[in-house]
This record gives sequence, structure tokens and C-alpha cells, in this order.
Amino acid sequence: MATLPNTIIKNTSKFINGKNAREKWGKKIDPTGLLSMSDYNKQCNNVFIKAAEIILDDSKRQTVIQVNPTDTEWNENKEKIYTIVKDDKVIKIGGTRNGMKSRFSSYLCGHHVIERGKSGKMSVTNAHLYHSIEKDLLDTESKWEFYTWELPITSLQVTILGKDTMIAAQTYHAYESRCIEKYKLITGRIPILCDNSDPDYK
Repeated sequence: MATLPNTIIKNTSKFINGKNAREKWGKKIDPTGLLSMSDYNKQCNNVFIKAAEIILDDSKRQTVIQVNPTDTEWNENKEKIYTIVKDDKVIKIGGTRNGMKSRFSSYLCGHHVIERGKSGKMSVTNAHLYHSIEKDLLDTESKWEFYTWELPITSLQVTILGKDTMIAAQTYHAYESRCIEKYKLITGRIPILCDNSDPDYK
């Protein structure tokens, strides 16, 4: 779904009304020193595929960004590592146990800031990322994308009340830590919009 030209979008009420929110929560994305997704993927044995484009949402929905999935498994409930990429530069590395549709929905909760007349009940991380992407898409002609790595299913056998039982292990947090670590080893820093990796996997 194509969006309206930015010159028209800027005159749409929901974007005009979001100015104060963008000023408070939106971060300026400086590409200096950032690692390209193509180079990072090579360092990770090319495990990532392009999964979606992030674009402005000019519909009647209250939210201001949306995705155009290019991966047929975007809606699948699978463990994945993802990168958020601006003009081929890695901005964030994250992980999900419930699939990308669920993860992006949580980012949309960043809309619920007080500056938009909402409840203010959202994570700070989601608010910063949501408004940073909106701000950049409104101010520039940048291309924003998701890349994903579908993780292998890991099963463990444990004994529960005397009976051997196979369970599916949650592993994305370990993979996420290693992916962030890989990025930092190359660049000396973690991506701009990235939280610290899981402390259990330092």
C-alpha cells in the first residue's frame, strides 16, 4: 500500500497533532558510524531476510506508521531475531518469541503518549522508537525496513513428576544478546535504538 507524498501527509491532522510527541520522544538518527545491514548480514552468515517495509500510515487509524510485509511468515507465531534498518543502516536489533506481527503491534503502543492525548501507559522504548521512525519518515525520504532471522526450534527433555517430557525452549533472548554483541564487536557500540542485551548472556 503506497502512502501519500510527504508534502500531503504533513497536512494530515494526526501528523500535525503529533508534533509535540515527536519533539519529546523522537530521536534524530545520525547514520555516522553505523553498520550497514548488508555488511552485518555477511558477518552473520546471511541468516537475515527482508521481512517488511515501515511506512507512514495515512489511513483513518490513529496510529501513524504501518508495515508492508514482504515475508509470507510475518504473521506466524515464531521466535525470530529482527533488525530495524534505515537506508541500509542497522538502527536496532531485537528478538521476539511471538512473531513479528505481535512485536510490531507492541511498537504501535508507543502511540499512547500523553502528548497525543492518550493514557501515557506505554514503554519508554516503544515511545522513542515509534516517534523516531515517524519523525524521520516525515522529515526525510529515508527507507525503513525490518529484516528477520527465523530461529531453529530447540526442544529439551525434562522429567516432570517422574515422566520424561519434551518441551520447546525459549531461546530468542540468547540469540539477541549474541547478535548485539556481534554488532558491538564490529563497531564498538550498540545500535542507536537498541537496549542492552540480556544480562544472562554476557
